[in-house]
Amino acid sequence: LGPPASIVVAGDISGCRRACPKVQGDALEVNTRPMLVSLTLATALTPLPPGLNEFSRVSGRAGVLTIVRRSVASAVGRALADAVPLLEIEFPPLLETKTQFDDFSNVEVLDANRDFAVLLAREVELSSFAPGASLWVCFADDGEAQLAREAWPGAAYAAVTQTSIAAAVTAAGVEALKPFGAWAKKEQMEAAARAAKEAPMAALQLVVQPGDGGPIEDWLNCELLQQEGTPMICLNGALDKVTSGYYSNFLNPQLARCASRFFSRFESAYYCKPIGAGRGWLFRVYPEPWQLHRQTRNGLELVETFDERPSAAACTERLKYR
Repeated sequence: LGPPASIVVAGDISGCRRACPKVQGDALEVNTRPMLVSLTLATALTPLPPGLNEFSRVSGRAGVLTIVRRSVASAVGRALADAVPLLEIEFPPLLETKTQFDDFSNVEVLDANRDFAVLLAREVELSSFAPGASLWVCFADDGEAQLAREAWPGAAYAAVTQTSIAAAVTAAGVEALKPFGAWAKKEQMEAAARAAKEAPMAALQLVVQPGDGGPIEDWLNCELLQQEGTPMICLNGALDKVTSGYYSNFLNPQLARCASRFFSRFESAYYCKPIGAGRGWLFRVYPEPWQLHRQTRNGLELVETFDERPSAAACTERLKYR
């Protein structure tokens, strides 16, 4: 992190002159060797979203998803300008109403991710990169795509191509992998694939919650969906689980190979997740360093920054020590 910085504190310091070894007039020079980040770096970092203090439950979190969405859109815009082809967005989608210790259902998560994706697609950083129907919003299945159309009616939201991952893969002329029991929805899947074939070619793919809470075929189909020259954004697909070995490589060898070959290449455009069961939060906004924050009763404090993404185990261990 470079050499230790110095902070110059100006003003009346008469009460601390005796305790301080170097005093010049009304300015006090304080050696900051224990600091883990320089003052300049700390002030340049994007702050955490408000209201993340778990001790205060969810007070102060009203409207936080709007703040997150704007930060996500800005980060995605910068990454797209840098020609980053594979982008990851990860955060708790129920941030405004739930803490990490509350119970919630997968339906609540699916609905929250759906709503966030529909609104994110309207942000100028995405809509200017892929105007109209060239922005493909790919949901986990055809049912989720239909629910999105019903929940968000109107021409502005319908301007993008709303489809499913499997339908988008089929529309590209590739046979999508299907989970057990897919035969029961054969007609619905074929109709969705036909509709996707009629849409303009994708300039940007926004994939919504693949795999997490659903079949592993969603993740595998993401690799089949990705096309050279077309950026892909994965929204809350739990890629950290996929790439960390959370799912047994022995029981899921196909997913393990896909993770190594494909998902390991994703760049985190926006990442904000709790670490160590209430110990803190890991946060990153592209192209900034990773931030590790410690949870205290009074709030969250920046502990360290990293150029490369630290493992969850390393973060938990670091948060044990001041």
